[in-house]
Formats: sequence, C-alpha cells, structure tokens
Amino acid sequence: MTATAPTSAPAPVPMAPPAARWLGLSDWLNPIVVREVQQALKGRAFVLSVLAACIVVVAIALFVAGDFDPNSSGRNAFDAGLATLVPLVLFVVPMQAYQSMRHELRGGMVEQLLLSELRPRRIILGKLAAAMVQFVLYVSVLSPLLATSYLLRGVDMPAIGISLVFAALFCVAATAFAVSSAAQGVAPAMQGVANLAVAIALALSCMGFVSYIGSGQYARDIGSLLAGRYLGMVVSGLVLGGVASTTLSALTAATFLAHAYENKSSGFRLFLFILVGVAFGWVAVFAPAAMRDQIFVVATVALLIGSATFGLFMVTEQRDLSPRVRAHVPKRAAFALLAVPFLPGRDRGLLCFLLAAAVVLLLGWLTWPVGTSFLREPREFVWFLVSYSVIYLSIGRWLRSKLPASIQGNHLGRFALPFLLFLFCILPVLVDVFIQGGARRWHPGHAMNPFWTMRHFVFRDNGTEIRIALSLVAALLVLLQVPALVRAAREVLTASAVRRAAALERAAPPLDGGAGDGV
Repeated sequence: MTATAPTSAPAPVPMAPPAARWLGLSDWLNPIVVREVQQALKGRAFVLSVLAACIVVVAIALFVAGDFDPNSSGRNAFDAGLATLVPLVLFVVPMQAYQSMRHELRGGMVEQLLLSELRPRRIILGKLAAAMVQFVLYVSVLSPLLATSYLLRGVDMPAIGISLVFAALFCVAATAFAVSSAAQGVAPAMQGVANLAVAIALALSCMGFVSYIGSGQYARDIGSLLAGRYLGMVVSGLVLGGVASTTLSALTAATFLAHAYENKSSGFRLFLFILVGVAFGWVAVFAPAAMRDQIFVVATVALLIGSATFGLFMVTEQRDLSPRVRAHVPKRAAFALLAVPFLPGRDRGLLCFLLAAAVVLLLGWLTWPVGTSFLREPREFVWFLVSYSVIYLSIGRWLRSKLPASIQGNHLGRFALPFLLFLFCILPVLVDVFIQGGARRWHPGHAMNPFWTMRHFVFRDNGTEIRIALSLVAALLVLLQVPALVRAAREVLTASAVRRAAALERAAPPLDGGAGDGV
C-alpha cells in the first residue's frame, strides 16, 4: 500500500485593510460625494462660514446669558439659531455646488467623468449627497444653540425636528436648482449673467427666510401648526413639493450633461405621469374633507397647465429616434408599444400630452363633486384650457417640422411658439386700436387669444358656441395628426423588431457546427 500525502489546507485569502474597504465602499456608493466633500472642506468658504457660525453662536449665547428672560430667551435663541442656519444652507452650500459645476464644465472634467462608468444622474446625485453632508456639518455647529433653546423652554423638540427637516428639504432643492442653473449656462457669454442671477435668487430667498424667522412669526406659525389639525397636510405638501422641485432640477441638469444622442425625454414624461398620480393621491389622503372638493378642482386645473407646459418641450423635439435610443428600445413588442409615448420625438410627445391630459380629465371626472353650483366656471375653464392647449401644441409641432432637424431647431421652436401666442394676442388689439380707437369688446378676431376669450366667456357671458367651435377645431387637428402618431408608433415597433432579430442572430449556432475537432 502506498500512503497518500496529506493535502494541505488552502492558503487564507488576505483581507483588505479597513481603510481600503471603506475607500472601496465610498467609491461604490458615489465617488462624486467623496471628491465634493473633500473639495468643500479644503475651500476657504467652508472654513470662513464655520468660523462665522461659531462666532455667531458664541455671541448669541453671551447675549442670552447676559439678558436672561425666562419667557423669551429660549424663543429668541431658537429664532437666532435658525436665522443663522438659513444663509448656510440656502446660499453657501448651493453656491459651492454651483461653482463646482461651473469649474468642471469649464475644465472639461464632466466629459472625462462621462467617459467612465458614471452617468449624469450619478454625478447630480453625488453633488446633492455632498450638499447633505455639508448640511449635517453646519447643523452640528449650531446644534448647541438649538439644544439651549429647548433647555430654556423656548421651543419643544417636535418644532426643532420639523424645522431641521424643512431646512434639509430647502437645502437640497436650492442645491439642485443651483446645479441645474450651472449646467444650463454653457455659453461663455452667459456665464456672468447666470452667476449673477443665481446669486441674486439665492440671496433674495435667504433674506426673505431670515426676515420671516427673525421676526418671530415662524416660531408662532410652527407652534400653531403643531397644535392644529393641518400638520400632516402642510408637512407632506412641502415635502412633496421639495421632492418634485429637486427631481425636476436634477432631470434638467442631467439633460444638459448627457450626450446629444442620449434619451433626454423619457425621464420628464414619466415624471409628468407620476406627478399627476401623486398629486391626486395627496389630495385624497391629506386634504381636509371640508376643502377636498375645491382642492381637487385646483389640482386638476394646475396639472392641465403643467401638462401643457411639458407639452411645449415635447412637441418641439426632433422627429426621429436617435441611433442610441433606437438601440435601447424594448425588445418585446408589447413593452415597446407601451413605451411609445415616453420615447423622444415630437409626434410621440404630442401623444404623451394627449394621454396625460386624458388621465388628468379622467381623475378630475372621478373626484369632482356632483351637483355643485360652483363647478360651472371651472368646468368651462377646463374645456377652454384643453382646447387651446391642443390647438397651440399642434401648431407648435407643425412649426417645429419647418425648422432645421437639429438641437438648435428645438430651441427655436420653444421660443417661436410662445412668441406666436404673443402675436395672436397683441395683433388683434393693435388692429382694434388703429380702426376703432381702442379694444373695447371681444370679437372673433380675438379667438386665438386664450386669456381674453376665457375671461370673457368663462366668467362673464355664456360661451357655448365658441367653446364648441374651439373643441371641434382641436378635435380636427388631432384627427389630422393621427397618421403622424401611427408613424411614430411604427418607428418604435420597427426598432424593437430589429433588436429581436439581432438577438436571435447572435443566439443562433454557427453554420459549421464546430467541425474539425475530431479525435
């Protein structure tokens, strides 16, 4: 018998040191966060702002200790602490993100990042996450003052917690706005104007919030809000509004960072439908029963106006799918058909608007009260609004087809349609001034003026005839564009069929069957 040699145990795999593991984890989460935080901490603005905040905290503490009043010292410390936090989170942090984005766009760093595995969405999310890290640092600097206001019985913990939630929400929204503005100011001639505009907008918002908090009105309002029954509605409404604003700004910034052939439309179109569902769901859950009917009416009108605004951008896009988008169309025909309204293209954009308006009208029909006298004017207003939206968006789609098939043609179309609306409003008035000496009353020449027409027939006279005429014109325009909508759907289905055929060809075995490897 021969003895078998004992098998040796496999060598243990060397473990990475903790520092390397944390570094790998941070890079996996988002490397932009690490870089942005490092740059912010090394910059002068962070050091000076933290130093200024510490000086203000010490000064407020000395003032409270020197002039102590059991009835007002705690409230004054709370107001002073929040008023100190507002410029940090609404001006310093957003402006740092703005300057960082402008520096990267000038130096070509964004193009280098896009060549890596980072997509525009991750770059934007990294900058927002870095802003939240700075927010936590600033809150930690001011936390002793906020804790002192609680210990002095000037304010309770729920008020402090909700105030910090609001501060974080406004900080993220302001940072997203700043990053989006920096991404849009690509032209060198507009950079100075963009810097000044963003700085003024953030400074004005800071001054407004500081005045509101410093006057003591915010503390009184937050106290009454906590004691009332509208806490859930107000807090959820502000949170949803902040999330919607941040999402829209992030989508806009990612659009300007993406390549020209990338899909820049689907995010906005999906956002529109999600916004419609969330808005009606919020009203159904959080709105008080006594006000729910009126809020449903306001939400319907506001969402229709928002859908028309989105439609302006959708119907002024290029017509055909780009090669990159065509290569990512869903392979399954059913999924491709469902994706038609969400894919780029002005014909599909018009279809997306029609579907969004139909969803809003359906939800409005399901939620509006029945047999209420105050609904006559809102119903007529909605009727006019939908008709005018379809008419003008159809004109915008036709106008875009006459412009160059390039990105510049998109911009020209988005400028030309509002200008055309302005001409339709002002030219009949000028004609009346020259012929009659003034525009004294409405006549059919003002039919393309939606503002005067709706004001005249919705809130004053009975406009059944003009309403029916506008509805027939809108319906006729939609029917005339049905072949274009069908062509847009066929383009998507054709791209899907090409992808399926290519997948089958790759999966097929080679014709020679691998011969020549015999034993």
